[in-house]
Amino acid sequence: MVYIFERKTENMQVEVRYINSSRTFQIVCRLADGTTTQESFRGEASFRLRLGEIQKEFERNAWETAGPHLLTDGWKL
Repeated sequence: MVYIFERKTENMQVEVRYINSSRTFQIVCRLADGTTTQESFRGEASFRLRLGEIQKEFERNAWETAGPHLLTDGWKL
């Protein structure tokens, strides 16, 4: 799932994935300056905690959701 955030003329994407082969959750951020970060998590709880932290950080920095809202109910696996 890809989430899009906007601030004035800038945008960035947050992609969340579940990798079956390694049983890991991933958060890939493509930031407005062109850099990309990737974080991996073995557990759903730590993944969801970090996703919430990212969302709060974006809100503090005036980023607004332009696509779907971040997951609140977790993954349906």
